Amino acid sequence: MSQAGLGRGAVEPVAVVGMSGVFPGADGIEALRDLLEQGRRVAPERPADRPSEGGSATAPPVCCIHGVGRFDAAFFGIAPIDAEQMDPQQRLFLEQAWSAVEDAGQRPGGLAGGRLGVFVGAQYGDYARLLAAAGELRAQGATGNALAMIANRVSYLLGVHGPSETVSSGEASSLVALHRAVAAIRSGQCDAALCGGVNILLRPETAVRMLEPGDASPSGQCRVLDAAADGRIAGEGCGVLFLKPLSAALADRNPVHALIRGVGVGHRGGGAQWDASAIEALADLLLHAHTAAGTAPRSLGLLETSGSATLAGDAAEVAALHRAFTPQTAGVAPTEPDCTLGSIKAAIGDAGPAAGIAAIIKAVLALREGRRYGVPGLDRPNPGLARDGGPFVVHRDSRPWPRPADGPRRAGVTAVSAAGTMAHAILEEWTGPVAGDGVPGGRVPPRTRPVLLSAGSEAGLDAVAAALRGWLLRQGDAGGDRLLRDIAHTLRTGRTDRPFRLALLASSLGELAVLLDAVPARSADPRILRGHAAAGSSGPSGSGSEELARAWVAGAAVAWPVPEEDGASRRLSLPVPPFAGRSHWYRKVEPSPAPSHAADWAERARRWRGETVALESGGEGMALVVLKDARNRNMFTEDLSLGILAAFQAIAEDPSFRVAVITGEGPAFAMGGSPQALSDIVDGRMSYTDFPFLYECLLRCPLPVIAAMQGNASGAGFVFGLYADIVVLAEEATYAANFMTFGLTPGFGATMLLPEKLGRGLAAEMMLTGGAYSGAALRERGVPFPVVPRARVLDHALSTARGLAALPAGSLRLMKSSLAGDLLNRLPAAVDAELSVQRKTYAFREVRERVSRLVTRLS
Repeated sequence: MSQAGLGRGAVEPVAVVGMSGVFPGADGIEALRDLLEQGRRVAPERPADRPSEGGSATAPPVCCIHGVGRFDAAFFGIAPIDAEQMDPQQRLFLEQAWSAVEDAGQRPGGLAGGRLGVFVGAQYGDYARLLAAAGELRAQGATGNALAMIANRVSYLLGVHGPSETVSSGEASSLVALHRAVAAIRSGQCDAALCGGVNILLRPETAVRMLEPGDASPSGQCRVLDAAADGRIAGEGCGVLFLKPLSAALADRNPVHALIRGVGVGHRGGGAQWDASAIEALADLLLHAHTAAGTAPRSLGLLETSGSATLAGDAAEVAALHRAFTPQTAGVAPTEPDCTLGSIKAAIGDAGPAAGIAAIIKAVLALREGRRYGVPGLDRPNPGLARDGGPFVVHRDSRPWPRPADGPRRAGVTAVSAAGTMAHAILEEWTGPVAGDGVPGGRVPPRTRPVLLSAGSEAGLDAVAAALRGWLLRQGDAGGDRLLRDIAHTLRTGRTDRPFRLALLASSLGELAVLLDAVPARSADPRILRGHAAAGSSGPSGSGSEELARAWVAGAAVAWPVPEEDGASRRLSLPVPPFAGRSHWYRKVEPSPAPSHAADWAERARRWRGETVALESGGEGMALVVLKDARNRNMFTEDLSLGILAAFQAIAEDPSFRVAVITGEGPAFAMGGSPQALSDIVDGRMSYTDFPFLYECLLRCPLPVIAAMQGNASGAGFVFGLYADIVVLAEEATYAANFMTFGLTPGFGATMLLPEKLGRGLAAEMMLTGGAYSGAALRERGVPFPVVPRARVLDHALSTARGLAALPAGSLRLMKSSLAGDLLNRLPAAVDAELSVQRKTYAFREVRERVSRLVTRLS
């Protein structure tokens, strides 16, 4: 654990082994690094996608995080109604805490039962106020909006037993949380810790109150340390660090981003924010913190200031810094300034209780990358910074940070809250061996290794593959077989398996790069294996890496063999998969649903290579579409929907087909919306009009379509099948337009289609009661479809299809267009009327509770 500069007798440093965060203009740590390197400043805005008591027109501009209403509730096993009542700060911190652990190359689920502490800085609780004002605050909101639960929920879901605390100390909150975390690790209260801060501003009053009178910038810019400084802009942020004692980090072969040498906290006492006593108090705090850490203020090459962004405030803070540095520079000949001052607030605004953790992450990046990031938009430095012989310098651009001759790079981070709490953290680069270097293990033999990637959606899978490709490019040519081994080891042992899966069978880094490049094009390369866990699997057919990988992408629980040399494998900081979140706002102030993205779905369908839908040739001009997601009862999941669209795209483009037959595999033909889709529709996050191809594709298919509904069908699945030109039902199967069972009024054009296909009386009965009817019962009620034994449904449909296929193709297409055209012309008005009624239906609490229970049961 030795490192030059630790100092004899110094306490063991705490290692930052994982980190994650989202900030204005940066949806991840690497994006934040790029923003800082490029010297960009995020513009404040009035976000239109937020609820607000005063409306967006009255809200002051804020440097915002976009999409804060999104949350992957299903991933964490949280019911939609509970997610809706949760403060977005809880949701955001939970996701970032999970990602910070994965960034360390560890599987979060493996922490259960351990002594992990959780410490978070937070201050505001806007969401509870908005819920109450809208009359939507419910029982779940009591825990969903308690600040204490930001930390406690993380501890609960991880199943850990260390201290769990939310700290509220104004702008210094997240640095105080870091102080608590480091102290808890060093005192033995916990073996490791997650710490950070979060700040989301949902009410204009909070954004105004966050800044003291006179502190808000009239120019709309946060000009920290600048002669033109005129105040701050309120901002948002969420950042999380995963901390371990350095010795534990090396023993566990975690990556080490940087070291925390020490953290000091204090208060300015009475008086004004930056009077003489406050300056003296901050100087004393810095000296005591460095003495306890065994370091000296003069060893800092970078100092993140608290940054009041006012002429007087910035000058006073720098005066305190000079006072702390003076005892070590007295009598020493002046040298070139070598301590760069900065503040992340100049880039992303003042994130309040999360400002400290944002500055810490900036400092960690600076130490890790060997860069001193500048102050974006700096025009002329604050004249109060100029002092003869002082060590401080401020600049606008990013510059290299040479390592000092007498030790490692060090950085300091300071936070001062309006209430008087002050904190100072001391960070240091890690110049020791990379975790895992020098351990026994011998030569790493070259061999094919499965590189496993998973995500919550197909788009997320593409994103994490692209991010891994970018990571590889940054590594250059170093590493060879050892790096490939470490990548495979980290992704196999340090990730939570998500449903969309990709396995790349690579025998070298170069081969892995080639395969990653081929992923977006849906290459048919046999070394690229794609799958979805919902498809299920009975297990691998053999013990080879390819057999195991095939079973894993299909959803099987695979016991991976651990090669002997993996005992020396490092855990790497690799890109973590994004969460597949959906918006979870309360209903009464939910923004209008996003417009349909049918064009995007069509493009994604052209790249779809899933296995839940199969397009087969039945010979004699017949196309057979089989819905094969029996495990999910052929519900309209994203994957199945893309598969249906892809199949009918291919049918329309193949002139050899004359007729299409669609059927289901297993006991169900199609059982309607998936749990996630139902939740999203009822909560107003989307509408079934976002997927018009599902209720239009059978009508728009240029060929006659026969629906062989051999199995059960309900809701949207039943209506979908009835859009076919010819329908065949099974005597034993059950069919239902069961929308009203959950209090939902019918959709998907059912109010027009069911009377058209079933007759007005039967259609009204089915829609009003929501009851299920066997095929035999429907035959007795006079439905105009063939109803045959289940075993004969597909044969009956294929026989009818052969007869149609023998007719002139041009005449068939003209007749299909004529028959479907009338329905297509009437469909938009029917759908609009349904949506108008449904918007009223979804406001009923009983309806939403019924759907919530259904979603929980189906999930």
